[in-house]
Amino acid sequence: MAMLHLAVEVFAPSRLIALTVDHGLRDGSAAEAETVSRWCAALGVAHHTLRWDGEKPRTGIQAKGRVARYGLMAARCRELDINVLLTAHTRDDQAETVAMRKQRTGSLRSLAGIWPETPWDGVRICRPLLGENRGRLRDYLVAKDVRWIEDPSNVNPAFERVRVRQGLPANDHASLAGEALAAMTHMTAVRAEAARWLAANAQLEPVGLLRFPRDGFRVLPADVALEALDVAIRMVGSGRAPERSTLLSAAALVQGNAAGRLTLAGAIMACRNREVLLGREPGRIDPEPVPVPPGGSLLWDGRFLISGPEGTLVRPMGVHCPKRQKDLPAFVLAGLPWLEFPDGTRLSPHLEQHPEITVMLAGRLSQNPAFTIQTSLELHNKHPMLPSKLWTPAGRGPAP
Repeated sequence: MAMLHLAVEVFAPSRLIALTVDHGLRDGSAAEAETVSRWCAALGVAHHTLRWDGEKPRTGIQAKGRVARYGLMAARCRELDINVLLTAHTRDDQAETVAMRKQRTGSLRSLAGIWPETPWDGVRICRPLLGENRGRLRDYLVAKDVRWIEDPSNVNPAFERVRVRQGLPANDHASLAGEALAAMTHMTAVRAEAARWLAANAQLEPVGLLRFPRDGFRVLPADVALEALDVAIRMVGSGRAPERSTLLSAAALVQGNAAGRLTLAGAIMACRNREVLLGREPGRIDPEPVPVPPGGSLLWDGRFLISGPEGTLVRPMGVHCPKRQKDLPAFVLAGLPWLEFPDGTRLSPHLEQHPEITVMLAGRLSQNPAFTIQTSLELHNKHPMLPSKLWTPAGRGPAP
């Protein structure tokens, strides 16, 4: 609610859309979402409730719920042609995250905690309240006479985060957040080095296949190697970061001598003798045909911009895949778009030319995060999107 009201102070309400995810995990959640919808309507802000349907997990509920939540929100953002999603993570959230991770690892990559900005399925997730604590945000709401809803799961000791929260002294928050910032500073330098290496060594082909030399990867410092591989996988795969354990397995495979293949985060990695190939995992692409909309342009699978006649259906090539092309893996072919025209004509625009069809790299492939990584620490230091009156350090002002 603090994020909502701060955003309304900066942006016209008509420029905002509020998203509530109803996880369907407890009684009352639907009614709470409806209450939030009424509060948003009173502010003139459009509101959408997104439901997490289907069977719910019995273990790891918070982690799996997080993945589902971001997936639902990112999908709705893409549907609405919105590329920025604000979330209200605070310094308290950061301190809890670092405290939990310190119990498991000393890796600076992990101890960087929650970043001020991260990508998720082609959407920029920005967290401009990461420098503020919950107490100040509650004071802000009380001063404005704004009501909010407390989620009962936030005090349920069945969850690790709640146990850490309840046992964490308040005066530890600043030091833990400081550790996260120091780790971010280190990882920013690592990201820059990984970007330089990828720009010099990786080759992205028009079919969405990324290649890089195996020998060059083997001599990289361990943290730079992990970062380069992580970025490459996010770019050609689903857009999500792979789990750390899977990423470590992938790096070990590349650094070894054996050939092999691994699937992770919606991507397939194939290690050959001298090079590594990374492409989309065909089985993770939505198989349902998508029509080219009026205007004749469609961003398909977050990777390719396809222009053609309205109503042309686009689906993954899959079983329509032709015989294997020279030096092009079958999984890359199977993940390419397959078009069906209104008259029944079918073709693959990457393999066959057609006067009415164009296809080009787009979405997460055109952004090339591997080659143009930008530090998000500027957001952490400046918080340019929200009102300056909330911030005490100098230089934190609102956006123009």
